[in-house]
Amino acid sequence: MICVCEELYPPRYGLSGKAAIVEDKQTVLKNFGLRDERWLRLWNIDCRLLTMFYQSLDPRYDWFIVVYDYEKFCIDSEVKEAIIWHEVGHITYPVGRNSICVENEIKCDHIAVNSGQKEGLKKVLDLTLNMARSLNNELLMSMTNKRKERIKAY
Repeated sequence: MICVCEELYPPRYGLSGKAAIVEDKQTVLKNFGLRDERWLRLWNIDCRLLTMFYQSLDPRYDWFIVVYDYEKFCIDSEVKEAIIWHEVGHITYPVGRNSICVENEIKCDHIAVNSGQKEGLKKVLDLTLNMARSLNNELLMSMTNKRKERIKAY
């Protein structure tokens, strides 16, 4: 059973269908390759960054944004809105599972910035860069730095 935390208001986000935010800790951990939530603390991962965007198989919704911890996801409205707008951008600019497309990530960032979420997106990218450093993940650091450079131009 799907536990819907929040339904997005389609006109606000320019959606042609219904979208909802759901919390699913186990699915998020599994998809990010984590077996246990203790890794989040060990690697200094801000769980708000652990979001996924899916086309829905549920007839009531067209899309889902899956978050690790909805309560924590809502702590900072700027971060929350920047993530939502970025994820909504994946309707137009999808990125397949286990694939990397920096250009599509940048295009989704652009949608967030154009929707008034530049400051929130800066926070998200700073958190992402901190996580990349903690994980010593050169690819994530490089991608995040490219994204940060591009939003400076917006």
